[in-house]
Amino acid sequence: MSLKDLISQAQEVAGEAADFGTKYLDEFNEALPTIHALGFSVRDFSVGMGLIPEITGTLVGCIDDIDVGRLRELIDRNQDKKTLVTFLKALQAAYNIKEQVPDISFKGIQIDLKLGLPPHVGVKFLSTEPTDSVRVASA
Repeated sequence: MSLKDLISQAQEVAGEAADFGTKYLDEFNEALPTIHALGFSVRDFSVGMGLIPEITGTLVGCIDDIDVGRLRELIDRNQDKKTLVTFLKALQAAYNIKEQVPDISFKGIQIDLKLGLPPHVGVKFLSTEPTDSVRVASA
């Protein structure tokens, strides 16, 4: 393989990586209005560029604002929006876990969302209400 071919392949891979990064940003931006309407705010946000780019965000909100019926409705209505549905399913799971440990008083919830290959969602329960969460009733 010649150096010219190697450079061409590297440029092609870099272009595909940039396309993935743009796709992830678009999906994240598309999900933000619903995320905010559910009372969550973005605490941290980062973009990593490499062979496989990744977008990470930390979303925080009040656990008492989780309405499981509303989550189900939003999931059914937005099946084509993968990032949003992933976030909503993480909230569903968090609610179900909270219901299984009723003696522990949680006030806040933190969702660590990573868009990349593979995607990852982490849920953390907070003993205090996050100071930067937005108290909004409906999405």
